[in-house]
Amino acid sequence: MTKLASLIVSLLITTFGYTAHADDHAEAEMPVGVVYSLDVHDAQAFVGSMTKYWDSKTGEKNPGYAILRQVISGGESSASHTVAVVYPSYAAWDKANVINANSKDAATFGAEIQESVSLVSSSMFEFTGVTAGTGRVDAGSAITMYYQLSVSDPATYVSALKRYDASQPSANQLGLFQIAGNGDSDITHVIAISANSIADLMGNLKKDQSGKAFESFLNTISPIRSVEGTFVTADIAVFGN
Repeated sequence: MTKLASLIVSLLITTFGYTAHADDHAEAEMPVGVVYSLDVHDAQAFVGSMTKYWDSKTGEKNPGYAILRQVISGGESSASHTVAVVYPSYAAWDKANVINANSKDAATFGAEIQESVSLVSSSMFEFTGVTAGTGRVDAGSAITMYYQLSVSDPATYVSALKRYDASQPSANQLGLFQIAGNGDSDITHVIAISANSIADLMGNLKKDQSGKAFESFLNTISPIRSVEGTFVTADIAVFGN
């Protein structure tokens, strides 16, 4: 098995994103998982492989779910899609290890995707439980802007975000994630901002990034956070539980 296949199978065995589907789970649990950025050469074949695994007996036993997203805007990154595999807890993650360890379904998935995708990057995440905004996003149809952040004082950042949300709540849906593993990147957190359309997302962002409450928020967080990157995705499909 190639390195790529091993890494993608690890996605299934060892496991982002944030959608309404994830938020439904987050009310009672703190999801964890891995987001893989992929250069997809054959989208139809890849979706077929994803569907085949998650519809298999192994996939039905898997306590997680997977979200496939298309990258609308990703700067210089070669990634065309992302896959987030999300679990409700680390205990569920461990359960997935056992389920997939000797699974022919997982092995078949890994073999099939060798020709359809190339790995660009991966990030392990934990949902912090911190949300903001009043928006409601339909499962599987979200448009999401991600701000990749380096935060030196998370407590101050969260406190400022909560004050900002109380003073000027966004019509978008926001969720804050901690990055538990991201290689040599300086990214410590990601804030995901979602809406049901590009027009809603960008229109709400323009409103959010103005006014005294936003100025106060920026003044507080500027010394303790830097923006390392941004990208935008569109949900394509949700697989699994």
